[in-house]
Amino acid sequence: MATRSLVPTFIMKTFEMLEDQSISHIVSWTEEGLSFVVKSQKLLQQQVLPQYFKHRNYSSFLRQLNLYNFKKSKHQDGQEFKHKCFRKGVKQMLQFIKRRNNDDGNQESVNPNQPSAKLKEEQNILRVCASDIKDTNTRLDEDMQILKQKSGVLLEEMWNLKKLLHSQFDQVNHKLERIDIIIGAMSQHKKFKNISQYFTTKFLQNELHTLETNLNQPLFESPKQEVDDQEQIKALFEELQNLSKPIQFD
Repeated sequence: MATRSLVPTFIMKTFEMLEDQSISHIVSWTEEGLSFVVKSQKLLQQQVLPQYFKHRNYSSFLRQLNLYNFKKSKHQDGQEFKHKCFRKGVKQMLQFIKRRNNDDGNQESVNPNQPSAKLKEEQNILRVCASDIKDTNTRLDEDMQILKQKSGVLLEEMWNLKKLLHSQFDQVNHKLERIDIIIGAMSQHKKFKNISQYFTTKFLQNELHTLETNLNQPLFESPKQEVDDQEQIKALFEELQNLSKPIQFD
């Protein structure tokens, strides 16, 4: 609030006007954010100036810009206005935009050995810019730490899921090996043949349902090795689907 009180009302309203994206087709910042362009004088007079400045006089708006040392130039989209302390997103520098004073030159000549007002202004601008850069770097460091923490959590969850799927894979293989042994033994006796086939089908359907439930869990992006592991598990899943189809008895 202290900074805002130092900013001339006209400058603050002009800055707020340019922050309004809904009128960017009438007036807006340039792509670099170092100046702004009036694209339609007519619409600015009719729609924008009454809202922010309580008048419809474009000439008056231009006079105010001139009094605050804005430089006007031609632009492919209209009229461009620029001031070294008037930049997109840098509200801290607005306090250094001063109304033109005809006595400034006389005051400087009285004290030739003292730093000029212009030099002091440049120094203040540099201090504000340095402070703004420091704050930006601090925010970037904080964001980087948050991203590192999130990536660590995702990596841990990915490995836990990988271990779970590998465990399911090993369990199914182990049970299939046991079934092979049992079927081999039971097939020696004809009366157990159809019974063993029936229970084998039921078991495979059971395992298929369990594996399908696990595979429906969300998988995180992972390196190529994890992708290969998923492909192996999907292949097993398809094999179980085939094995779980009803067996045709002789």
